[in-house]
Amino acid sequence: MTIRRLSESDAPALRALWADGLRRDPSAFLLTEDELLAIPDDRFAADIPTQDWFGAFVGDDLAGYVVARRGGVTRLRHTADIGPLYVAPQAQRQGMGRALMQRLLDHLRETGLLQAELTVDAQNTRACALYRALGFSVIGRRPRSVMIDGVARTDLLMIRALDGTDLTGSDQATPPH
Repeated sequence: MTIRRLSESDAPALRALWADGLRRDPSAFLLTEDELLAIPDDRFAADIPTQDWFGAFVGDDLAGYVVARRGGVTRLRHTADIGPLYVAPQAQRQGMGRALMQRLLDHLRETGLLQAELTVDAQNTRACALYRALGFSVIGRRPRSVMIDGVARTDLLMIRALDGTDLTGSDQATPPH
């Protein structure tokens, strides 16, 4: 397995793997397959270098990916929002998801970010366990975050400091009333 930053030339493989994941497990993603496929090819490819995309390859084949979107406005530039993370079924349970996430977190820390955040479906127990093992903590729940075929799903909001700060402990200021 090789993990590297994705580029515009990886767009066809990335789109194909993402669409495959949407067909196999649509509830694990925010976008629908129709929404993904509606993005014009040139825009899809052009967006890759503007975000932190990493791919895991087996030989020449893309078998998994993860992305982080950095905060755009000045006051959010110390953060990144992670997701989606996806590993093809034939490559699952081999440490690829963990390796992708760790490489991304290392990259974010190396480039000066202070924290990483993500949301995950509360019913996605495998993903929740992976994120906890990587040092993420649940900081909240978002009921009815997503509606899938008319069924409300609850997301967990998770966070991890990249600089060692305790973001979930008692050292946090109490908000004003």
